[in-house]
Amino acid sequence: MSQQNRTKMSVTQLTLLTAIMLPTKLAEIGTISILSWLITAVGSLCLAYAFAKCGMFSKRPGMGGYSEYAFGKAGNFMANYTYGVSLLFANIAIAITCVGYGAEFLEIELTPVQVCLSTIVVLWICTSANFM
Repeated sequence: MSQQNRTKMSVTQLTLLTAIMLPTKLAEIGTISILSWLITAVGSLCLAYAFAKCGMFSKRPGMGGYSEYAFGKAGNFMANYTYGVSLLFANIAIAITCVGYGAEFLEIELTPVQVCLSTIVVLWICTSANFM
């Protein structure tokens, strides 16, 4: 797939995704959760800035393009491999969050097995949608 055909997310979409993915358990803590949100926002901005700077200095494609300068091909492989593994866990976390929010929105009580099965269904639906 060429670089022009890829759909890029806007800053607003990425911000909303980050805000939704923050742990919902923070709300149960009380007013200290506001501090947690601020710390998470600052950390996310620091990561975004670091990746933006690395991307400016490297013209090589992929997540590991800039790590290849410092660590060679092994660094490029490790950066891309760990990025792929993190995507696996991130997709599962997003699916579990969708199931949790959906259950709350529809006022449905789900058992852990039902949450697991619902998460698998959400993952398959999204995977199927991506292949169309």
